[in-house]
Amino acid sequence: MGRKTKQASEPWQRLLHSKDLSVDLCAIYSTEFLEQFAQRFDREPDQIELLRGVIETGKAFVKGKWLKLSGKDRLLKFSGVHFIGAGLGARRLAESLRQLSKSDLASRGLTSSLADYVARSDHLSAAQQAYRAAISQSGPKTQLEALHQLASALEAAVEQLIPLPGEHEEEEEVRARALEFVETINSKPKKLTPKNHALEEAARAFRPLWERYSEIPYIRGRYRHEIGGYDSKPAEALFEIVTRLDSTIASSLAGTAIENIRKQP
Repeated sequence: MGRKTKQASEPWQRLLHSKDLSVDLCAIYSTEFLEQFAQRFDREPDQIELLRGVIETGKAFVKGKWLKLSGKDRLLKFSGVHFIGAGLGARRLAESLRQLSKSDLASRGLTSSLADYVARSDHLSAAQQAYRAAISQSGPKTQLEALHQLASALEAAVEQLIPLPGEHEEEEEVRARALEFVETINSKPKKLTPKNHALEEAARAFRPLWERYSEIPYIRGRYRHEIGGYDSKPAEALFEIVTRLDSTIASSLAGTAIENIRKQP
């Protein structure tokens, strides 16, 4: 017998590694798709709002899948050590950037070099987006401020998870705290995420678009055995979006997801 062909991954699995989620989702929800999808509403949707609503629904689904997967994971033995390392590195970076910003020449030299390197490094697509979104929009004298704030925020984020070392704290104490941190986190009972969490997140994200352009209530509807699902126009629309990301989802689950989020506060 020959080898089994490896099953192709679902789109949502590939999108977990996307460098630009909005662009990749736009490739899935083409202009032709949106033109046909718009017919599901009672009022003709604004094209930009329709695109935004569909993309946000797709994003919610992908992020919901990630939350479900990560909820099953455990910290590695030295994750605490690396948390502290990241926090201390961010602290040092923030301080160095603060000092460099005191000299216009130093600031100009670093920002110019950074802009040049990011622009010609095709493998740094995420860095290119971050640069365009933050630094390139700043005035010449404040371009380092975005990096400084990000480094400071990273330090603070780590500090919220695990205390960073004090000035006179011994290395062995820090390491022991880091290892204890991992043991504590891994020993805690895992918070159960609903089985269809991703679909419920998508249902929540899709609701505003549906209610803005449709007269039909955003409800599950009645189950009809002859169609194997719920008689629900919003559920049909939601399913049309998510099935392009996960072909294994049963259409009846879209109605269930709508009902579940309506019960939530």
